[in-house]
This record gives sequence, structure tokens and C-alpha cells, in this order.
Amino acid sequence: MKSAVRTVVACLVFAAAGCAPVTLVDAGRPVDVGDGTSVTPQIAWNQIKSDGRVIWTQNGPNVDRIDFVMGVKPGAPLMALPARSRQGVATYEASMLPNDIEDLVVGTLQKQGYANVRASSLAPCPLGAGQGFCFDLAFATSDGLEMQGKVAALKRSESLDMVEFMAPSEYYYAELSPAMGRILASMARK
Repeated sequence: MKSAVRTVVACLVFAAAGCAPVTLVDAGRPVDVGDGTSVTPQIAWNQIKSDGRVIWTQNGPNVDRIDFVMGVKPGAPLMALPARSRQGVATYEASMLPNDIEDLVVGTLQKQGYANVRASSLAPCPLGAGQGFCFDLAFATSDGLEMQGKVAALKRSESLDMVEFMAPSEYYYAELSPAMGRILASMARK
């Protein structure tokens, strides 16, 4: 019942804002998140498809979110940005090392208007059956809300698959982190 209420509230909020439609993702079945990759949600999520990206949220994308950024090609930005913020944004290149991608994420978040963006704990990590890398994020919204995040990425030939999770440091990050870890472990390629 709780997730149904969340879905209705999210739909009303997104409809009022004129955003992309919201659909409910069931907890137990694998879901295609783009470029031939699927994950098992673990818990029910509200899904938004926008600019070719898949976003999952429990409480609204301005509160918590998982962005699935799959199959990023060389020369493409990691995330969609408003037109006024695109100038000077670095793009993904196949030659980038994990620390370069970490820097690219930090720069992109700064361009999106987040403050005091810091990355830490860059390390190898498993993504399903593959071996990628992960790092943690800490930053603040323009309203001063302290946020935490985790980014997991996997390079495949020339392209990059990236999953970015962010939520308020207080309560939501700790509440949703276990599900995020299980989502990353469930990642599979078709």
C-alpha cells in the first residue's frame, strides 16, 4: 500500500511539473535499464525515462534517485544538462581512467548546480559478473541539503556504463543503500 501511495503522489507531482510519465517497477523481476543491461530492483521503484536515461526514485527525483547511464559513447556527456549549462562540459573519452571518470562526474555535478562536490574511496568493485569501479560522493543541493552518493561504472570496449545513486545524508541514503548494493550485484548483460 505504501508504494502505491508513493506512486500516486509521484505521478501527481510529475504530471503537475509536466515531466516524463512515471511507471512502477516491480521488485522481483529483472528490468532493462538500457544498452542491453538489466538489473533486479530488489524493492519497488518509481521509474522515469527522460532523455534516453532511466531514473528510479522512491520519494521523488529531487529527494533520492538512481540514474542508469548506460552505453555512453566517446564524446558524449555523462548526464543531460540544461542548454545554459552545457558549455564547457567535459565529455567521456574511451581513454579515461577511473580517476578521470571520477573527476568528470564531479565536474558534471558542479555544472548541474550542486555545491561542495567531493569524491572519495575510488576502488575496484563487482558489477554483476563484471569488474568495474566505484566511488562515493558528498555534496550539497543549491538549498543546502547535504547529500551522499555512490557511483559504480564499468567500461565495455569504447563505451561506459554508469549507475549513480544519490540521496540526502540524513536517513534516505542509509535507508536505500542496501537495495542499491543488491541492484549493482544483480547487473547482467543480455
